[in-house]
Amino acid sequence: MPLAHIKTNLSSDQISDEFMKETSKMIAELLNKEEWRVSVHVDAGQRILRAGSFDPYVQFEIGAIKSFDEEKDKEKYSKAFFDFLSEKLPVQYDRIVVIFHRLDSEDVGIKGTLNSILVKKQ
Repeated sequence: MPLAHIKTNLSSDQISDEFMKETSKMIAELLNKEEWRVSVHVDAGQRILRAGSFDPYVQFEIGAIKSFDEEKDKEKYSKAFFDFLSEKLPVQYDRIVVIFHRLDSEDVGIKGTLNSILVKKQ
């Protein structure tokens, strides 16, 4: 259940629906998850100061179940996210921060129940 939250001082018109769809697809492929499980939330036009500057900035937070346990995996994912974001958005590599959140299956509700319960039923 990858949940991506992008906070940026880029304006809303700089973040297209196509970018959000591409982000969803990239996350699904990278984490080997079905795309219907991926959510992408963008907070554009935020007032963000990073390193004393208001230059374009992206904070990419992503939470997922059983995806971020190994440092080597997070390093690989981090590079992929940095490459994708710096290619698709007008933001420099050094103005991107990626934050990983490990989610427990019983801490995610979906379809009126918990993800952990749905998994047991399958």
